Amino acid sequence: MNPEKPIAHPFDPVLEVLKGSSPEEVCKIYGISREELNRRTVEYQQLCRRAAIQDTIPTEKISRNDPCPCGSGKKYKKCCLSIHEGFKRSIPQDELFKREQQLREKRRLEQEIQRGFDLLFNEDFVRARKHAENLLEDYSEDDRLHDILLTSCLALGDYDRAFHIARARWQVALEEKEIFQESGSHRREREGHLVHFYSPSTWLEKFWIAQRARHYRDKYPPKPNPKIKELVEELKVANNLKKFPQRDREGYEVRRKALETPIESLKLWGSDAIWAILPLTYYFSWATLFVPEIIESLGTDDALRLLAELSMFRYPFFAQMCLTSLESFGERSVTIIREIIDDHRAFDELKVGIIMVLGKIPTPESFEILIRLTEHENPYVVNWVAQALANHKNPEALPYLERAKERLGELSKIAGAIKDLANMKAKPI
Repeated sequence: MNPEKPIAHPFDPVLEVLKGSSPEEVCKIYGISREELNRRTVEYQQLCRRAAIQDTIPTEKISRNDPCPCGSGKKYKKCCLSIHEGFKRSIPQDELFKREQQLREKRRLEQEIQRGFDLLFNEDFVRARKHAENLLEDYSEDDRLHDILLTSCLALGDYDRAFHIARARWQVALEEKEIFQESGSHRREREGHLVHFYSPSTWLEKFWIAQRARHYRDKYPPKPNPKIKELVEELKVANNLKKFPQRDREGYEVRRKALETPIESLKLWGSDAIWAILPLTYYFSWATLFVPEIIESLGTDDALRLLAELSMFRYPFFAQMCLTSLESFGERSVTIIREIIDDHRAFDELKVGIIMVLGKIPTPESFEILIRLTEHENPYVVNWVAQALANHKNPEALPYLERAKERLGELSKIAGAIKDLANMKAKPI
């Protein structure tokens, strides 16, 4: 029998249920009764409601007959007025005044942050960088501002600064996550800062992008070729929403057809064009989506390595394009993936995509790599390794998955893989 899982924070069991785990299984894992889980759920809901109420209280005077600020469409007096008045009566006047001041400041900051992201969206990177720098003087613990600054630096070619920002904020995110799990609040918040933290995994992705940008700068130095530069600028036309208002899959297909000439021309330049197209991937845009196709056309081991590394940027659609390209090369990709899995261990969480590619290329080498990864210390990684092994349909993986289950508990993909492979083993040949 597995030992009970320690509760780092009182709401951990509640959050597990909200993520989709069954209440019965959560109670078993954490060693609490169903009644205790229900009590914590009610307490969590009350705290969420209280926080939501505080965030919707208007800081300016609002008439009873005006539309409610919550956006319901009802009149204020028929919606949130009584809730807001009750909340105000429940706390001392000096505390209420302090909270209203903080809320006004928070809303002003939200507007300034949106302005910063709008500048990024319009590719006005110099102004976006300056905007973030100015706000960070007063709001040093808002990760959205650090994100705006980092993205601006990547777009402007200041990869060293971007690297140091991402590494520092990743370390802060790890520290604050640990503090929050222990105490239920952020240390910097208790110190009086207005805070907005990204998760450690979000900063890990940005750290990887900045690290690769520095590495690629040295590995693929710029070449004085005006024709290649001109072709890359043509690709950037894809980011013009007035010219291309289409979105999603249709948006890609329309842009791909319109820009076929520069795309095919860049393929003809081969490896000489890599230095110019890689910077398109350091911040996400429509032009980013053409890079995997151009790299895949090279067909070299270096190209496969680039596709695997770029898939770890985890941009929507872009990452899948990189992984599909890798899969198309079959067994050749496995050796490259092995090398990447063995390197840069701090970024293992980002390798789930290439792990799933191993599951779609059933060779002895890919099976051996996956079996080794069942011993990984990160449950998130092992869970996806189990899914990849299930795709191999090889019952020899069962004892390794059973050991992983015993070590890590009833993770969904491990349990599912064990069930599928056990059924397959039980069927007569």
